Amino acid sequence: MKYKAVIFDMDGTIVNSIFGIMHSMNNVLARHGLELINVDQCKSFVGNGIKELVRKVAGINSPDDPLLEQYYRDMLEEYSKNWDYRMYVYDGIIELLDFLAQKNIKLGVNTNKDEDIAKLIAEKYFPGYFSYLVGGRTNIPKKPDPAGALLVAEKLGADPRRCIYVGDSNVDIRTARNAGMFAVGALWGFRSREELLNEGADAVIEKPMELTGILSLT
Repeated sequence: MKYKAVIFDMDGTIVNSIFGIMHSMNNVLARHGLELINVDQCKSFVGNGIKELVRKVAGINSPDDPLLEQYYRDMLEEYSKNWDYRMYVYDGIIELLDFLAQKNIKLGVNTNKDEDIAKLIAEKYFPGYFSYLVGGRTNIPKKPDPAGALLVAEKLGADPRRCIYVGDSNVDIRTARNAGMFAVGALWGFRSREELLNEGADAVIEKPMELTGILSLT
């Protein structure tokens, strides 16, 4: 099957954003006298959106707990100021995007990150590369619901079965499978090979340009 589009997750897939997330979260935790987290802990919590990150880090069980709303608002405030803190594009990503563009492969992004911030990242680090981006929206369920991925595919004019979905987490692999897309796990991100394969990844890659081998085999 010839693939027409590649849809990327953002955090842990095309950019390393963990330091900005951790810095912002720790500022909130310090403000409320709670224990700070380290990088490995932060990596284990990301992938389901900021609100779920806050809930897990703060150890809040009920989604209706008023403390969750307070910490969440504080986190949004902090992250709006620190989203770019020590952020960088992973080695090989720009090379891969250039290769895909030269092959007329359509490119999109599907992330649980706040869409306004996701667009700022795309504009700063990837100007002109992505034809459509879906971030966290109130009218679209978060991943692993496939709605966002399917909307990106629709906007790119690609049948979901002819889309490759690249992400670094079990949430991404589940999203791809739910959308009927070819699921590729990115091992340079926040999760392990075992987690991605156990979730049902069709392939896992250690470096971005390895995706070109998958394209050549299909």
